[in-house]
Amino acid sequence: MAQLVSLAIRTLHVLAITVVVGSTAALWYGYRTGVTEGIAAARRYEWLFWGALGVVVLTGVGNLGALGPPGPATDWGRTLLAKLALVLALVVGSAVRTLVVVRADDDDYSHEGITRVRRALGKYYGATTGVLLVLVVLAEVLAHG
Repeated sequence: MAQLVSLAIRTLHVLAITVVVGSTAALWYGYRTGVTEGIAAARRYEWLFWGALGVVVLTGVGNLGALGPPGPATDWGRTLLAKLALVLALVVGSAVRTLVVVRADDDDYSHEGITRVRRALGKYYGATTGVLLVLVVLAEVLAHG
């Protein structure tokens, strides 16, 4: 039974990170190419992002609990520490991005102002996508050595 629970936690972890990476990349592409107009898509995304990130963090803790905490003196432990530091940076950076989205309102800006906000969001989502992809690589290293 414990193996089934562990498998379910790992599966939920992978599915949630897939949603986070895929939706972030899609929004980055949308803002970068001009396909996405307005702030509404970013507002909807932020709800999805934080919910899915919560699932990722909780299931990540569950995965770590199933594996047991390694010492930081091992290669695996140092890689995990680097991944956790990057997750913390992702959370802090994403909080800043979310505040930009919350404060942005299509009606409060001139055309030029909203264009700047969209350009900035494209950069924020691009940076978020890049960090998420590095986290995926670190996860692969941790999973397969």
